[in-house]
Amino acid sequence: MRIMTNLLILLIITISAFTVIYVKHKNRLMNIQIEKSEKELSRQLNQHKKLLDTKAQLIDEKSTDANIKRILGMKIPNKNKVIYIDLVE
Repeated sequence: MRIMTNLLILLIITISAFTVIYVKHKNRLMNIQIEKSEKELSRQLNQHKKLLDTKAQLIDEKSTDANIKRILGMKIPNKNKVIYIDLVE
């Protein structure tokens, strides 16, 4: 009887130890996956910021050109009115 009790306690301790090791392993794997996901999210956020910056620059250039043309009354002349000068001697 006493041997059975000792074996049962040993079995419970062994199962508990392996469970702790398994849970720690799973936790480590999840943390690695979380790190990879955070790196990917960071990379995508940086790419999104660059795209927004490019968009803002393009919109600014477009609005600046439109404002200059509107304020100064500029328009593209006809092909017949364009004069090309050859500066090569």
